[in-house]
Amino acid sequence: MITQPLKWSDDWTNFKQNLPHQSIPYSKKNWGNARHSLCSYQGKLKPALAYHLIKTFVPNEGTMFDPFAGVGTIPFEAVLNNRFAYGMDISIMAYYIAQAKVGHSSFDLSCNYISRMEDYICSNTIAHEDYEKYATFGLNKKLADYYEANTFKEILAARKFIQDTPPSNPSEMVVVSSLLHILHGNRPYALSRKSHPITPYAPTGEFVYKNLIAKLKEKANRFYDKKNTVPLKSGKIFLQDSTTEWPEQISELDAIITSPPFFDSTRFYNANWIRLWFCGWEPEDFKTKPQLYVDERQKQDFDVYTPILKQAKERLKSGGVFVFHLGKSNKCNMGEILQQKSHKWFNHSELFVENVEHCDTFGISDIGTVTEHQYLVLY
Repeated sequence: MITQPLKWSDDWTNFKQNLPHQSIPYSKKNWGNARHSLCSYQGKLKPALAYHLIKTFVPNEGTMFDPFAGVGTIPFEAVLNNRFAYGMDISIMAYYIAQAKVGHSSFDLSCNYISRMEDYICSNTIAHEDYEKYATFGLNKKLADYYEANTFKEILAARKFIQDTPPSNPSEMVVVSSLLHILHGNRPYALSRKSHPITPYAPTGEFVYKNLIAKLKEKANRFYDKKNTVPLKSGKIFLQDSTTEWPEQISELDAIITSPPFFDSTRFYNANWIRLWFCGWEPEDFKTKPQLYVDERQKQDFDVYTPILKQAKERLKSGGVFVFHLGKSNKCNMGEILQQKSHKWFNHSELFVENVEHCDTFGISDIGTVTEHQYLVLY
């Protein structure tokens, strides 16, 4: 039972009436801190929406948690706006990118990690069997179709360096995230032949040598551009399945705000297959690891959200709020399903719907059939 006024009630009413993230300047495609673009990612929540959800539901200097943090859009907006943020994701590539954003990083430490990587690339020869193993792997085209041969050898060496010396702090994760971003794309920064910066469509164009370290330095330097606002607070991201038990320190939360995978969205492991491979997935992993992800598990049973709802109730402060940002399609009404399941733990719920047919597709035709976004508010 709610025994005190809801601190966020008026702000939530204003959000529903005005949809501020759809108005100028927030509706501009490039609104927000440039560090949001550390690495492209399909399905990423728009920073402006994350900003307004944080402003609506998390008090100044409050604490929030995102159990489906992805590349950290919501936690990053939280730390930018004087809130402490926890996040969690099962994907190692998302973990690296999110922690790089929400942590306090150092230009000098990033440069040191790049220098160590450069030394490793220069002093290590790629075995022929390793080159052949990975050159012939791919989900649409083979990896060898994406890169000039010497560039591909540098990528293989950098991958091995990261496996042997995994990033241990936000500064090193900035480097890995920057490298993930330049693995493929359609601009001069990309190490690949012409492809797409979000999902690796089959490449076209000439095979041209690209120096990995030179391109990596250019990208990492942009992260530290003085025009980029540095977060007021730091955050903590956990590499973990959010349906398992959360770490004890995730407690006394003012709000949980999250946007889990939409039921009818493009498979994340397909859209990120080159980056997941670079982060350590082996070819055989693509047959088994996707089954651990909620976007696959929820297609079988929405009870996958039961441990999340249960733990949310336990970790929120009295008067705390759990906000889902969901996608509704003609195949699945996620909001209504989760609203029904929430009644065991939350006494109050509200489901608000926003039409998003006008939203950008970023040049991707296979982006799913979601035409409405749902906001499920539990308290």
